[in-house]
Amino acid sequence: MTTTTAEPVSTPAGPAERRPLMSGSAILMMNLGFFGVQFSFGLTQSAVNPLFLLIGAQPDQLPILNLAGPVTGLLIQPLIGAISDRTWSPRWGRRRPFVTAGAILCAIILAVFPFVGVLWLAVVCFWLLDVGNNTSMEPYRALISDRLPKSQLARGFLTQSMFTGAGAVLANLSLFLLQKVSALQATAGNGVPYWMYVCFLIGTFCILLTVLTAMARSKELTPSEEELEEIRTAPRGLHHAIAEIADAVRTMPVSMHKIGVVFIFQWYAMFIYWQFLAVSLGETIFHATPEQGGPAWEDAIAWSGLENAAYNFVTMVSALFLVGFAARIGAKRVHAVALGLAAVALTWLAQIDNQYLALVPMIGVGIFWASAVGIPYLMVASMVPAKRTGVYMGILNMMIVVPMLVETVTFGWIFTHLLDSKGSNAITLAGVLMAIGAVAMLWVNPPDEADESPIVPLGGKRSITVYDRVVVGSDGAPTSLYAVDRAAEVAQAAQARLVVVTAYRDDSPGTDPTPVEGAHRDLYGFQAATKAMNKSVTGLTKERVRFIEQRLVRGDPAQALLDTVGSDPANLIVVGNRGLGAQDGQLLGSVPGNVVKNALCDVLVVQTSALAEERLFTKEPAELAVDGRGPAA
Repeated sequence: MTTTTAEPVSTPAGPAERRPLMSGSAILMMNLGFFGVQFSFGLTQSAVNPLFLLIGAQPDQLPILNLAGPVTGLLIQPLIGAISDRTWSPRWGRRRPFVTAGAILCAIILAVFPFVGVLWLAVVCFWLLDVGNNTSMEPYRALISDRLPKSQLARGFLTQSMFTGAGAVLANLSLFLLQKVSALQATAGNGVPYWMYVCFLIGTFCILLTVLTAMARSKELTPSEEELEEIRTAPRGLHHAIAEIADAVRTMPVSMHKIGVVFIFQWYAMFIYWQFLAVSLGETIFHATPEQGGPAWEDAIAWSGLENAAYNFVTMVSALFLVGFAARIGAKRVHAVALGLAAVALTWLAQIDNQYLALVPMIGVGIFWASAVGIPYLMVASMVPAKRTGVYMGILNMMIVVPMLVETVTFGWIFTHLLDSKGSNAITLAGVLMAIGAVAMLWVNPPDEADESPIVPLGGKRSITVYDRVVVGSDGAPTSLYAVDRAAEVAQAAQARLVVVTAYRDDSPGTDPTPVEGAHRDLYGFQAATKAMNKSVTGLTKERVRFIEQRLVRGDPAQALLDTVGSDPANLIVVGNRGLGAQDGQLLGSVPGNVVKNALCDVLVVQTSALAEERLFTKEPAELAVDGRGPAA
């Protein structure tokens, strides 16, 4: 059977990475709120700029009107990250109060946003909406890193990417589908159509439902006494949080600096795409401009929502594969390819004059987006100190918003004076910048081994640093129990699944009970094997090992271990160095000898012969004998 749990536990003193494993359903529930948060982000990306244009903004004003996003991201995320790192409440936890507060603020602003008819007031709402989004997003990403052991980080951030894509898909599809509802075609007094009101109300419902449910159902790990003391004695105040950010920047891994170089190009380009997609589609496909307005311009707005829904759907699917590719060939190569695909897609999109054909380039944009929202965060989470995850996630977001901030204050002039005020030219420039980012990613050399990410390396995979499963054989004898105990310690340190295997034979042991010296002694019968298994796992409490799998296997003990691990090199076999009947001075017994000879994964040989065997074995002779023969380690 398999033992799993999602309940909160106290983390033991020692390395911070020793966190209990979570079940698949618990990981899904913990990430559910990303759906609602990303729905809100999706509306800011696809609906807010058209809404600005509907209430009187000009296209060349869009960059400066989007100043809220980068400024709030630059200020809010690192500050919230640093503050949440120093926060702990036995009832509310560390990250959940900030995630919840940000979601509630987003819900309030989403509900009132479409009712605004004055441009400056819409800009204020946009600033508040981005404050709420950033207050939720950064602690939420830190929560994933806090809660999961390194062996489950990839799965956690992959799940986040899937919910992120799903939320954005629904946000953008709602823009497209609701615009087709005839009952919602009328326009309110402020110039905003009623279908856009419904989009924002759906966003209000989604973010409240998903975030509040996820935060209520997910528990944070209680810090150790040492961590609590550090939190209590940490200096408070805004200036100390700023000092913490500055210190983290000075000491952050070289890999993060290299990621920042690439971010300069990709995020400047992505901000152009979000701001001018509808304008570009209006020019090349629908032959409409925001100044003209009318049904054709509303069709361009709706189709831009479908375009964004398409690339986010691709993100959901491609996120299933990108993390695995990154682990095998290196994150820099995967992200460089993703940037190259985005470059080709955007350059092509600016030239297309068919609305259905314009959906095809979204494949490249979606693959890029899956890489952009998953791989960098996973890399950073696995390379920085656990107790400073919040501030480093905030710093990573600073690397994102600084290029966006530069774009908001520079691109209005570029759009007017260098791009002939054409949205299609803006999208073409975005593609060129993506191509430069791809080249920059290839230029970045992988860091030294000590500075490399152990989960998703920047370069190619160099070594196995985390075992997925630790497999140990046991027959209930004292030597095998010692091997099981050591296997449990390794499984705990690696946050791996522990698999205890007991092999037995159905046939009779025969009439001669005298064992051959140096030979392995088998268990006979299912009942004897069950008894040996129960004895082996009795001491493996939930506090020591979170996932325990028990296997009773009919057949040869060595082959049972080899069949259990298969050909996966990320597994580990733990065996005692010699069996109960091994000759004095013999290096390996028959079972460990066969395992070492034939295994395709690492084998840990435990020095069981160092035990005082005669003293141990005379304590429980009745339990060690099975049908006249004693079991072997």
